[in-house]
Amino acid sequence: MEKAYRRVTRRFGALLAIASVVALLFVAAPASAATSAEEGYSTSARIEQTVDPGDNQLPFTGLDVLAVVAVGGALLAVGIGVRKLASSNAA
Repeated sequence: MEKAYRRVTRRFGALLAIASVVALLFVAAPASAATSAEEGYSTSARIEQTVDPGDNQLPFTGLDVLAVVAVGGALLAVGIGVRKLASSNAA
């Protein structure tokens, strides 16, 4: 019994370590590509945005939907993997 418990604990620890590394890679990639916000703007230029009242489109916020979907898929895959791992060892 104790040997099986150690094996499950070891597998869960390895899975948790892999999931942590993947999560850190998702966070580190955009951070390494970031630049200073002041570099993109000139101090002499003034930008004004005009809003058309008839335009019903939302403004672009810069949110990368593909990255959000990828992180959600990764979390879903990890959850399914942990659930399958736990159910196969319980029987």
